[in-house]
Amino acid sequence: MTEQQIIAWLTLSMTPRLSGVKLQKIIEFTSPLELINLSKKELFDLKFTDLQVRHLTDKPNANVERCLNWLSKDGNHLLICEDDSAYPQLLKEIPCYPPLLFVQGEVSALSSNQIGVVGSRNSSQDGLYITRQFSAELTQLGVTITSGLALGVDGHAHQACLDHKGTTVAVLGSGFDYLYPKQHQRLAERIKATGALVSEFAPFYPPRAYNFPRRNRIISGLSVGVLVVEAAAKSGSLITARFALEQGRDVYAVPGSVLNPNAMGCNNLIRDGAVLVRSAQDIVQEMNGLIDWSQTEQQGLGFHAQLPAKNSEKCASESDLNQGLLNLLGDKPTAVDFLAQSTHLPVNQVMMQLLELELKGLVASVGGGYIRLRGS
Repeated sequence: MTEQQIIAWLTLSMTPRLSGVKLQKIIEFTSPLELINLSKKELFDLKFTDLQVRHLTDKPNANVERCLNWLSKDGNHLLICEDDSAYPQLLKEIPCYPPLLFVQGEVSALSSNQIGVVGSRNSSQDGLYITRQFSAELTQLGVTITSGLALGVDGHAHQACLDHKGTTVAVLGSGFDYLYPKQHQRLAERIKATGALVSEFAPFYPPRAYNFPRRNRIISGLSVGVLVVEAAAKSGSLITARFALEQGRDVYAVPGSVLNPNAMGCNNLIRDGAVLVRSAQDIVQEMNGLIDWSQTEQQGLGFHAQLPAKNSEKCASESDLNQGLLNLLGDKPTAVDFLAQSTHLPVNQVMMQLLELELKGLVASVGGGYIRLRGS
C-alpha cells in the first residue's frame, strides 16, 4: 500500500463523529484515497457535516502526521483491513470490525489461535490463582492468551503466559502514548517483546471510560473463545462475554461459590449456557471445533447456539432503553455518568447500550461523552 493510501485511510478513520457503520458503508462505495480527493461540494453531497468536510480536506492533517511519525519507528505497525494479509481474518468476520489496527510487537501473534481471558479488576486471591493456572496450562498447550492489560485478572493472565515462555496479546483502550494503567508499563514491554500490543485508537488518543467496551469486542473478535475467570453480576467482563456470543464465539466460565459475589457473573453465564470449565483441557477440547470453524468460515455452534432466545418482553425493554438514551443525546457531548444518573442504570449497562447504538450508526463517542448523529 502506498503512503498516499495510508494517509487516506488514517484521515478517514479519524474523521470526527463518523460512526463505524457509516465508515464501512463509505468504504463499500468508494476508496478512502478517492474520498479525500473529492471537492467540498461533493463531500457535502455525500452528507458529510461541515466539521467532517474540514477534516477531510485539511492538508496536511496534523493528526495524520503524528500517526505517520509513530509508524516510522521500529516495531510499530499499521494493519489496514483492506487487502492486508497481516490483518487477522477472524477479527474481520465480526460486525463493525476496526478498519485500522495500530500494533507494537509481533504482528503474526494476532493471527494465532487465541483464547481471551477476562475477569474482575478486583479479583480474589483464589481468582488470581485460577487465572494463572489456566493461562499457564493454555500456554503450554500452544494457545495464545489475549486480554486487556487491566489490573487484576487481565494482568495475571498476561504474566502467567510470559512466565511460561508463551505468546500473549494485549488489546488497549487507548493509544500507545497513553498506556493504561501506568502500573503495567513494564508488563507491556515484556508483552511486545514476544507477543503484541494492539489498539484501534491512534497513538495520541488518551484512555476514556467509553473506550473500553469498544476494546472488549476486539478481545473476543481476535479469539476463538473467551474464558471468564471471576466476575461480579454487573462486571465489565460480561460485556466481553456478550460480544463473544454475538460474534459466534464460545464462552467458558469458571464456577464459584454462590456465597462469593465475585462469582455471580460466571455462575449466571453457566446458567445461561456458557461452558463450565475446570481445567485448560476442557477449553482445548471445546475450542478445537471452533478453530476448524474459523478456518473453514462455517457458521459456528457454541455459546450462541445454546442460549435461549430473547423473549419479546426483553427485546422491548432494550428497545425502550435505547430510545431513552437517544432522547437524552443531542449535538453537544453528554457524559456517560450523566446518562447513568438519568436512566438509573449502572454505568457498565449504559456503556454497553451506547456501544450498540454506536455500531448501528446512531450515536458517536467524542471528547466529553456521546452525541446523537443526524438522522437518528
